[in-house]
Amino acid sequence: MRKRMQIVINMPKDRYKRIIEHTEGTYDQISLLTIIEKGTPLPEGHGRLIDADKLNPDSDYEDGIFYAVSIGQIDGAEAIVEAESEE
Repeated sequence: MRKRMQIVINMPKDRYKRIIEHTEGTYDQISLLTIIEKGTPLPEGHGRLIDADKLNPDSDYEDGIFYAVSIGQIDGAEAIVEAESEE
């Protein structure tokens, strides 16, 4: 099985629309266009995206279902994708 990776790209909405409507090209081009089409657009105005799995729950508040992390841990977590800026 091939290793997979996820990427985030930033492009104008009109270009994205043209890409997902495109149906002609070489196999590699069509494959890339299909991958982009099946991607998940981030919502407009999204906040900073972090890897929540890297946060360490406070063991005092761990009951098997609920885990507590502090605001400081969330605020201090490294961003995978920065918040979308207001333009």
